[in-house]
Amino acid sequence: MRLLVTGGTGFIGSYLVKKLANQGMEVIVFDCGRDTSSLSEVQGRYQLVPGDLASPPEVFSAVLENEVTDIFHLASLLAGTCEKRPFAGLNVNLKGTFNLLEAARMGKVKKFVFVSSISVFGKDVPEPVDDDAPKNPSTIYGITKLASEHLCRWYSNKHNLDIRAVRFPWVFGPGRERGITALYSSLLLDRIARGQTVQIRNPDERGDWLYIKDAVKALWLVWKSSRPKRRIYNISGEVHSIREVMETAKTVVPDAVIRYDDTKTSLSPYPSSYNDEWARKELGWAPSFSMEEAVRDHIQSVRNQERN
Repeated sequence: MRLLVTGGTGFIGSYLVKKLANQGMEVIVFDCGRDTSSLSEVQGRYQLVPGDLASPPEVFSAVLENEVTDIFHLASLLAGTCEKRPFAGLNVNLKGTFNLLEAARMGKVKKFVFVSSISVFGKDVPEPVDDDAPKNPSTIYGITKLASEHLCRWYSNKHNLDIRAVRFPWVFGPGRERGITALYSSLLLDRIARGQTVQIRNPDERGDWLYIKDAVKALWLVWKSSRPKRRIYNISGEVHSIREVMETAKTVVPDAVIRYDDTKTSLSPYPSSYNDEWARKELGWAPSFSMEEAVRDHIQSVRNQERN
């Protein structure tokens, strides 16, 4: 079994690679970046293949020459970058997914796990948002994710490729530095852990918070599942306002200095809550971390990293 992880040096990808390597799996990291500091914990226990998702020769080489059996596709340009550079977003996120699916078909890959996003939904749907709710993305990022979902379904139906996917909400945890939701989740908790003052513009913004270790748990479950029926699953953590999570953080760091703007500012382009009933029924999914446990673990992890 040879597992390829695209975006394996990124936030979610690095946690997944560490999980797979610690389970004794043979892991190949396909990434356009060469900074592997996020994988120092498992140095020597994975193979790095530098490459560009938008380049068919590089993708085909990574999959075929390494005789990959399973793929975890996490790599993409994030929402902010896609809005500023839509051509690049479509080229990497959509064309890259197509290249990888075609390589998987050619290489007879056994399982293809795709990380989609709640960004496929617009704010015009009833909440909690069901898996099959209408998809009306308001960002280029969301458009690329939705189009990639359709590509995955086509390859599943046309070529019998075993595809399974998850839609993640706000994934937070130590090490997340980029992305729209990082600004009002992970980076705030990082500042509290470091004793820095936190100023919040949108304290009453509500979102579905999923801790990084639970995100990896969901990926593990969808990968290990026998051929799942639905293929694409909403994954949910806990729904809270930013103010509520910051008050939870104060129970962990009582002297934290947190200042709130008393406005109704909304920065998130996504709905706030999601129904993950199908993932619970078919995959046995449920978060392992409560919000308090996640916040405590996040803060302690950042402090430990600062000491090392």
